[in-house]
Amino acid sequence: MKLTTQLITARAPFDFRITRILLMMKQITFCILVFVTIALVGPAHAEQDQAEQPLRLELDLIDGSRLIGVPSIEAVSVQTPYANMDVPLNRLLTIKMGEDHETASLDLQNGDKLKGVVSLGPIKLATVFGKVSVSIEHIRNIRVMLGGRALPAGDGALAFGGVNWTPWRTLFEVQGDKLVSLPKVRPGFNYGHGGNGRGPALMTNIGSPDWKDYSVEFEYGMRGVDPALNPHGLPLDYRGGFIMFHVASAKESWNERGGSMYNLAFTGDGNWSLTCAYNLYCPTPSGYSNPTSDGSRSLAEGKGLKHDPKAGNKIRIEVAGMRIQIWVDGEKVVDLRDEKMRECVGGQTLDHGGIGVGWGHDSMGWIRNFSAKRL
Repeated sequence: MKLTTQLITARAPFDFRITRILLMMKQITFCILVFVTIALVGPAHAEQDQAEQPLRLELDLIDGSRLIGVPSIEAVSVQTPYANMDVPLNRLLTIKMGEDHETASLDLQNGDKLKGVVSLGPIKLATVFGKVSVSIEHIRNIRVMLGGRALPAGDGALAFGGVNWTPWRTLFEVQGDKLVSLPKVRPGFNYGHGGNGRGPALMTNIGSPDWKDYSVEFEYGMRGVDPALNPHGLPLDYRGGFIMFHVASAKESWNERGGSMYNLAFTGDGNWSLTCAYNLYCPTPSGYSNPTSDGSRSLAEGKGLKHDPKAGNKIRIEVAGMRIQIWVDGEKVVDLRDEKMRECVGGQTLDHGGIGVGWGHDSMGWIRNFSAKRL
C-alpha cells in the first residue's frame, strides 16, 4: 500500500505536465482552425461583395422622372428597312424613342447605330421600391447599365452618388438632390490667385488602380460667381468648369507637382477642349504662374455647347481600354483612341485613376444624379 502511494505521488508531476501539453495543443489546434476559417470566409465575403451586378435599365420618362431597375426582358425586337432582328440588351447603350413611340434610334456598345420600329410591350423592372411596369408611350429614352463589380467608393469625407468625395478649396454641401459648392473657403486652405489655388473642386479615388475601365454619368451645372466669394471682381455671369478623369495624381495646391489626368474643360461661350497632362503645376511656392509639366497633349476641341445654368448639362464619359467616348446632353462629342495612354511620362501613366469635377476661378457649381460603373 505504501509502495503504491509512492508511485502515484511520483507520477503526479509528470501527468500534470502531459495534461498541460495536451491543453496547449488543443488551444493551438483551435487557433489554427479559427485562422483557416477566417481565411476561407474572408475571400468568400469579398467575392460576395464583388459579385457581378445584374444588367439594369434606366428609363427617362416623358414627365421628367427616371426609373432604374433590373428588366425582365433580355433583348429588343427591331424592324429595320432591311431586316427584323432581336438585339440583346447587353449590346446596347441607349434607345431613343421617336415622337410616335414606335420608331427609335439605337446606339450599340461597339459604336454602331440602328434605326427602326421597336416592338416592346410594357417594360417590367425590379426596382429598389418594388416591381413596376411602364408602357412604352411614357418612355423618352432607355439607357442600358451593364452589370459588373462596383467601383471602390474611395476615402473622401463627403458621400454622394455612391462614392466618397474630397472637397477642395471651398466647402460643399448636399442640397436636395444636388451636391453644391459654397462660396466659403475651406478652413486651412490658402485661397486666392496669390495663394495656392482658386475655384471649387471635388475629387474621388485619385490614383486608384481599380478605376480603370469605367463609365461616369451625371448632370453638371455652372452657376456663375457668388458675390460672397468674388475677391477679383469677376462678372457674376462668368462661367467655366472642367471634368477630370483617369486622375492618376492630383494636388489641391496648384503649386505642388503632380497633376496627371485627362481634362475636359468648358468655357461659358460654349467652347470645350479635351487635353491631358503629366505632373502639371505652377513652379512657385505660392501664387499663380505659367504652369509647367512633364508633358501635355491636346486631344480634341469644339464649340457650340449650350450651357444651362438651371438644369445643367448631362455628361457621360466612358473609358474602355484606350478608347475615350464623351457625350454632352446625349450628343457624342468625343470618340477617339489615345494610343499613348499607357506610356509613362514623368513617372505617371494615364490608364487608371478616379475623377474630379471643378469650376474655374471663383465660379460656383453643382452636380446631380451621379453614377459610376465598371466596364
